[in-house]
Amino acid sequence: MIIHEIRRIVPNISSNKLDESRRFYVDFLGLIVVMDMKWILTFASASNPTAQISIVHNDKISTAESPVTLSIEVPDADKLYEKAKLSNYEIIYEITNEPWGVRRFFVKDPNGVTINIMMHII
Repeated sequence: MIIHEIRRIVPNISSNKLDESRRFYVDFLGLIVVMDMKWILTFASASNPTAQISIVHNDKISTAESPVTLSIEVPDADKLYEKAKLSNYEIIYEITNEPWGVRRFFVKDPNGVTINIMMHII
């Protein structure tokens, strides 16, 4: 069995309520905003920065059939992309270098959940 290093797993919620979400996660739960690109907000715990949640609006991942998806950060997305193809898992977004500095692809898990496998490239 090959073990892959998982750096973090982030749930992504598709929503058009970015302002309301900011108030809930910052004011109510006390999380901090670690990324704000206008179409995605990522919140993290100040005491445990890998504990994160993202609210996504108008991204390829937000058009997924499920309102909740997962982003899984790994050191080598290409390796898992090849493994997913060899395993005949459904690739729903081909591996791509995104302009904001990540390389990613989307794969469906056996439950129909969209999984965004990604790595930072800058």
